[in-house]
Amino acid sequence: MKFSNRVDLSAPNAIALAEQKASAKGRLIKLADSNPTRHGLGVRSLPEYRAEPRGPRAAREALAAFIASRDERRVDPDRLYLLSSTSQAYAWLIKLFCDPGDRILAPTPGYPLVEELARLEAVEVDYYPLTWVGTRWEMSVTGGLNLFGVETEGNVAKRVRPNGIASDNSATPWGQTLSATLRYADEVRPHGSADTPRALIAINPNNPTGSYLNPEEYKEFVDFAANANIPIIADEVFFQFELGEKMSQKARPHDSFAGESRALTFTLDGLSKNLAAPGVKVAWIEVSGPDELVNEAQKRLDIIADGYLPFSDALAEKLPDWLSAISDQTQRTRERCLENLQSLAELVSQEPTGTISILTPEGGWNALLRFPAHVDEDELLTGLIRDSGITAQPGYFFDMPFRGVVSVSLLLEPEIFRAATAKLLAAVSRLI
Repeated sequence: MKFSNRVDLSAPNAIALAEQKASAKGRLIKLADSNPTRHGLGVRSLPEYRAEPRGPRAAREALAAFIASRDERRVDPDRLYLLSSTSQAYAWLIKLFCDPGDRILAPTPGYPLVEELARLEAVEVDYYPLTWVGTRWEMSVTGGLNLFGVETEGNVAKRVRPNGIASDNSATPWGQTLSATLRYADEVRPHGSADTPRALIAINPNNPTGSYLNPEEYKEFVDFAANANIPIIADEVFFQFELGEKMSQKARPHDSFAGESRALTFTLDGLSKNLAAPGVKVAWIEVSGPDELVNEAQKRLDIIADGYLPFSDALAEKLPDWLSAISDQTQRTRERCLENLQSLAELVSQEPTGTISILTPEGGWNALLRFPAHVDEDELLTGLIRDSGITAQPGYFFDMPFRGVVSVSLLLEPEIFRAATAKLLAAVSRLI
């Protein structure tokens, strides 16, 4: 396993070692101490501040108990990190594994946040494709896609960005499966080269496609990561929001990466989605995998976390109450999404041209509408904004592999959603 050179693992100096020994015996006065809460100067309603890189122990224990009960598995609080957001988690993990100029692999279509966060860390992103096969999105290399999530011309691949500017061409053979695609990446980029992927990102379910990894894809994903000795960063903030029949954790037709033991895995989640509370700013990383790799990773991740210490005692005190509210709030949000998805299906079925369809999501908060490719997404949405004061997200925002797609949120109040979606469908129909 390759870790970045950003983290200094040098041993503590002589003074630090002596301080540790004295503190263990309870006889150390820190004459240079800058923590006011230890000297009667803190806000009285707040506890004494103790710097814990992984987050306050009591809060991690509460979180571990919540996840263990929900997922019906054992969760070690020492393998949890509390932080402000999953964006911060991505940044920490990119720091952990990537030096400037290194590369990570992420799915396409996808929300562009991963690319933006990687750019801030001076890291590049390559892409593996999700392909629409008529009933669901699959991780395969069909429909003119290859590893880098590209449109193709013959056997020449070209990455097309939302601004219409294409990256440099690269000749790439087509494969059949994710493992074949990733094996190709390993062949053209020998292990240890500057372009060897340093992390494999899974978004489960994906945003905006709403597709979970099915059991075969999941196994393929984990097997590749384990065999190639590459860590998995699994973003599962939408995992609890199935848009099919609600099932118990063990009965689900898709697997969570949380607790995966075969490959070094970092599973991201948080209250932004589970509690429908983006303003709360509570997220977590769960580390799992072979013990030796987990220990090596945590030694370094602790140093990164110690540099930020983002999780406050004030948040920690409220966390148990927030966790207890997750089940009801998740169900409420899920029911809203299901109601709006059903409403959308009814409206699409009544659309007169018969050329608009839903790329049915399996989970998440969004739905993708597909229409004939000659309908320009910019023309559609700018006209809708101008004439009706309604907007949505164009498919190219997510690097969709084909034209003629918009993404709509399923969170809106049902009456507003139905009325606005009806106007969107009418606008599409006029341009067909």
